[in-house]
Formats: sequence, C-alpha cells, structure tokens
Amino acid sequence: MNEKKYPSVIISGLGISGLITASLLCKEKIKVECFEPIDISKFHADQRTTAFLNPAIGVFKEIGIWGEIEPFSQPLKEMEIIDAGSKERAGPASVVFEPKEVNIENFGFNVPNSILRLELLGWLKKNQNFVLNVGDPIVKHYAFDDNIVVRTEKGKELNGKLLISCEGRESAIRKREKINTIKTSYNQLAMVFQVSHSKKHKDRTTEILDVGGPFTIIPLRTTSKQSKSTVVWMDNADVINEAYSLENEEFDTLVSKKSLGIRGNIKLVGKRQKWPVSSQLSKTLVSKRTVLIAESAHVMPPTGAQGLNTSVEDIIALHNICKTALKNNEDIGSERVLRRYNIKRFLLTGSKVFGIHLLNKISMTENSFLRIARKNFLMYLNQSSLVRKTLIKAGLGK
Repeated sequence: MNEKKYPSVIISGLGISGLITASLLCKEKIKVECFEPIDISKFHADQRTTAFLNPAIGVFKEIGIWGEIEPFSQPLKEMEIIDAGSKERAGPASVVFEPKEVNIENFGFNVPNSILRLELLGWLKKNQNFVLNVGDPIVKHYAFDDNIVVRTEKGKELNGKLLISCEGRESAIRKREKINTIKTSYNQLAMVFQVSHSKKHKDRTTEILDVGGPFTIIPLRTTSKQSKSTVVWMDNADVINEAYSLENEEFDTLVSKKSLGIRGNIKLVGKRQKWPVSSQLSKTLVSKRTVLIAESAHVMPPTGAQGLNTSVEDIIALHNICKTALKNNEDIGSERVLRRYNIKRFLLTGSKVFGIHLLNKISMTENSFLRIARKNFLMYLNQSSLVRKTLIKAGLGK
C-alpha cells in the first residue's frame, strides 16, 4: 500500500486552534486533512476578540499572516489589576504591570477573531498540502500500529499517521478514546461584549477584582476617534443573568458603575454573549496515534489571557516535536513521539489549569479574610519589581 496516498495528519475541528495547527504543519510540507462539522461561512460573524500574548504573535509571523492582521490589532502595553472587593480597608488597591519591566515593547495584541480566522483560512486554502471537509464530522476512528483510520458521517474513510482533536471541551474523539477528565464548575457565568467609552484606554488592560469574579476591560483598535474595548465579566450566575436581561440603557449604567468610572461613560456596542465558566483537564493528552490539544485537553476560566494562549503553547510544542521527528525519519504518530508531547505538556497544562482555578476562586471569594489578603498582596506587588517580573514571565509562558 502506497503511504503517499494518505494524509500524514487528520485534524478534527477547525476553530482558531485547528487553523493554527493546520497552518504550522502545512508549513512543514505535511499533508493535512481537516474535518469541520459546522458551516465555516459563519466564522465572519464572530464579534469576539482574543488577547494573544507575544508567543502567539510569533506564530502568526512564522506562518506569514501577521502583516495582514496587525492593522486590525490593538497593542497591549499595560496590565492593571484593581481590587475593589474588600470593604474592610478604605479605597481600592491596584498594581500596574508594564512590558518594559522585562524589556519588551508590549505583552501582545488584542486580535479580532473574524480577521484571524479569515487570514488563516485564506493562507491554508492556497497551500497544496491542505484539504478541507465541511459539514462532515468524524464519527469513528480506529488506531493501528502503522496508521489510523477515520470514518465520517457521510461515509468517507481516510487513513493517516496522526489524528489531532481540536474539537473543544466536548471532544468526541476524547470520549471515544475513553479519556477521563477532571472538571470543576463554579456556578459562575462569563459575559463578553464590546463597549465604547468616553475616556481613552491608553493601551491598558484593566482587571477589576470584586466578589463574584473579575471584570476585565481589554482595549480595541478602532479607525474612529471613539475609544472602544472588549469587556469580559465573570460573576455568579444570577448576577450575570440579571445583567444580561437588562435593556441597553440600564446595562450601560450598570457597567459604567462596575468599571469604577475608569473608562468614563460606557455604552454597549453590539450583542452580549454568555457561557458557563468551568475548569477541565484531561487525564492524558495522548492515546494511540491520537493527540488532544487546546480545549479538547484543557479548559480554564477566561482570566489572565491564558486560555487560547495555552492552546497556542500546545500547538507550538506539537509542531516542534513533529518537526524534529521528521528530521530524524520518525513516524510522527508513533507512541515514542506522542509520549514526548505528553511529557512536555501534561504537567505544564495541569499546573496552569490549577493555577487559574485558584486565581478564579480567590477573585470570586466572599471571605473577608481572603479579600483582605488579596488586597494586601496587590499592595505588596506595587513594592516588589522582582515578583512583578516573575509573574509577567510566567504569564508569557517563559
């Protein structure tokens, strides 16, 4: 049987993580066939943005699409944390993290999802190593010593060397492989929306800690003089549901108050979206000729810009391992190669999921002692450049 007939890699799921994975592998001249169950024409309607840190920006540069994305992307030059949740001590405490503390120009960029998807998909469609199947999900797969076979809903059968799940937190591949997960729920919802505001953001991201969860304001790049930002508000489910149901004028008043007036008068722009907040970690990231990445492998609360950036770290690691394997004439889907990935990523992703879990629990706490401790820690950070630098490097994955 001639192996050259078969794609080396099969990817299930063509969200942002799947697109980035496919692009990096295609650059290595690996034939990649992707299966996306939903209509990708709807991708352009995604109004969300993602705060990508510098390692992810490096990936976009490596693929060769950053020049098209940068004009629409907002530099993230400062990160401010304000503790407004402790009533036991007068006034909020705050700390500002600046990129110059670690000798970089900025922490990353806030990138519109729709622009990123468009550019990645456009680049892939021009690549002869890429094949796309839309509206035909993988429903079965069988792993063998030398290859893996997938079957789709419409009856297509395909052989490959490696199957990558980019399907998200409800990954069907993970479930078929009977890979268990550790999951935590918080009775918490996240709501994301875009706003205009009367005060300039000055390239600063601000995270306000209160009871219930963080309220984060992330600057947007606009062509008008009107300043705009994306807001990610995490809070108890009842609080978010009540805010979600408000008319726009009442909502604007509530959000302006919630933001402590630091962006002035705020007005909602566009629609509100909400979803349950949870943490989840797969007990392994690999099985026979199969690898889980991104939210198929790990889910965390949307705080600290760690979710999708951790997924990009997965992709970088897998790309580098596959590249090295190819140079050494190794089978990229072999147990030996996938074990390297699991060793490299499992403890790192596990510790990050656990760390973000703790941060979220601390941010939503109603315990007066913990709120005082949280405020005292921010005050300490203001005095310690060494700890600030350490936290910055950890956040950037260094």
